[in-house]
Amino acid sequence: MDYGSCAHKSTHKIITAAENKRKLTINNPSGKQIKKIQVDGCLIKSGKRCDYMFEINLPKKLVTQVIFLELKGCDIEKAYQQLIATIDFFQTKLKSCEEKEKYHKNLIKECHIVASRVPKAGAKVQQLKVKILKAKKATLFINTNKAIISV
Repeated sequence: MDYGSCAHKSTHKIITAAENKRKLTINNPSGKQIKKIQVDGCLIKSGKRCDYMFEINLPKKLVTQVIFLELKGCDIEKAYQQLIATIDFFQTKLKSCEEKEKYHKNLIKECHIVASRVPKAGAKVQQLKVKILKAKKATLFINTNKAIISV
């Protein structure tokens, strides 16, 4: 998919996205090409949507890893809804059943919420993790103020 001026490719060792004292850092020691897409206000200008999306091609596995990111205050439920809406947006852009099948088979989806406050690992957080895994085949990670991942 062409993201136009909303996307920037990089092979830097460290790639970040930050907003209101919340930050996601991607450690990229092998210099993989990572596409950082600004979703909120650029790619999708209205409706529910997450802040950023990252695409990382994993050629040895013939798959693409996609990271959806929402930087949020403390409303985890709203952040979850924004992630779901963004995933749905991209699924509707696929034209054929074949494209949709390929999308699901060759895509590793991760969703990250970096919030100012996160409830303890209680029932609500666990329910959201199970719900997104079943509904969208995506893994959900929730962190407070900063998250660090390695690719």
